[in-house]
Amino acid sequence: MGEYNILMQFDIDADREPVRDALASESGIRSWWSSRTDGPAEGQLRVSFPDVPQPFEFTVSRDDSERVEWVTGGFPPWWAGTSIRWDLSENPDRPGTRLLFSHRGYEPDNPVIPIVTPAWAQIILRLKGYAETGDSQPFFAF
Repeated sequence: MGEYNILMQFDIDADREPVRDALASESGIRSWWSSRTDGPAEGQLRVSFPDVPQPFEFTVSRDDSERVEWVTGGFPPWWAGTSIRWDLSENPDRPGTRLLFSHRGYEPDNPVIPIVTPAWAQIILRLKGYAETGDSQPFFAF
């Protein structure tokens, strides 16, 4: 596993439980990331995207009130072996949840880093909007 990590912090105007549910349920993930999601069920998550030949594959390695973490399987190959971590805590500055996002384990020279980093920021804003309003707005709706 590589040494490069994408790190971001978001403050969400919602309690921790709705944020965790958005990360840990099929209906939740479908509401902010991709409308074609299978799982997480039995520790497996598959997320489909337009014009991609097969779903992205994840194993859920942790799912509790403080962290949800997914480890990427063999597809896509440029994410293989990386982990996506969502750390949840009370916002110390105001009511709501502080979300610390990390996509960990990239090789520093991985060419997708400059593409994936701003994409995650945009996608997580959809998660934030969904957690705050309950309105489904998947980044990839198809």
